[in-house]
Parts: sequence; structure tokens; C-alpha cells
Amino acid sequence: MSRRSTGFLASRSLERRVPLRGHLDSQLASCCIARLLVLATEDTHKPIVTYIESSTGLVPEALNVISTMNGIRSPVATFARGLVSGPAVVIAAHGKKGFRTAEATAKFSLILEKSGKNDDSESHQSYLKLLVQIFASDTGRSEAEVMRWFSHGAIFTAAQAVEQGLIDAVSRGPVLPTP
Repeated sequence: MSRRSTGFLASRSLERRVPLRGHLDSQLASCCIARLLVLATEDTHKPIVTYIESSTGLVPEALNVISTMNGIRSPVATFARGLVSGPAVVIAAHGKKGFRTAEATAKFSLILEKSGKNDDSESHQSYLKLLVQIFASDTGRSEAEVMRWFSHGAIFTAAQAVEQGLIDAVSRGPVLPTP
């Protein structure tokens, strides 16, 4: 039985991609989440690629995207290019193990954007703690080390990101799991 496509978001002739480019705010996060859900609904086993090029972003929005990645059955490969910073680095590291890649020229910066509000607020600290827990789990690093990376604004080249467990490989394009 053939299923109809829901349109441009999941065109059968195009790679199943979700762009995450620019400032990771609620609007961009909502678009990413919608695309992930549509693509996952159309074919629960076919991989999805998230292209990440985001130099700024908000922690709660990254957590929303990560929650959606966790809630779908489709494997999500991640491909980073350009500057990937702050919470977007955690999304890149949260892709399916073995399929987290980046261009050779990609840079990973763990500098978190100031929200403009009191960054010492209880809610900000709880979001940050959750982000650190997820990132530590995905990279195989301790939470204390990850917190130091965020506190000091660690910066990694693509090759260093492989060494630190942020990604799995440096590649010209995404690597896809077979369905």
C-alpha cells in the first residue's frame, strides 16, 4: 500500500533532511520539531539527517529538539558544518551513534548565549544541568568535565570533536544508517 506524502517536507525524491541553521530560538526549534515529526510519521525506519550550522541558541529550545529526537523511531544522523555553538553542539552530539559527522572545517564552541535574563535563575540552572547530563552521556565524558567545557567556553575543531566524542567522523557529507 502506497502512502501519500504530506508535501514538500517529506518529498520522496529528496533526502530526508532537517536544517537547523541560525539562531536556535523557539521558532527554529518548532520548525525542526515539526519536520522531524512529519518525516518520522511517513516512514518510521528511514533515517533523517539534521544539518546543523547554528552559532547561537537557547538551552530550553535545544532540549525540546532533543526530546523530539528521543521520541521518534527514525534514526537521526547529524551533520555539522561551519560554526556550531552552545546548545546546537549538544544536538549534534545527540545524533545516532556512528552517524554523527562534521565537515573538516567545522568548529564546535561550547560558549552558551546569555539569555538577557538572570542566568543564575533556578530554571536556567536546571536546564543547564539537564543539558550537561545529556551531553556527558552522548560524549562519554564526565558531567564535571562537560560543565568545565561550558563554563570556560571550550572550542574544538572537527578532528578534536571526534577525539572528545562529540561526533564520530569527519566527512564531506552525512553518513546514513541503513534502514
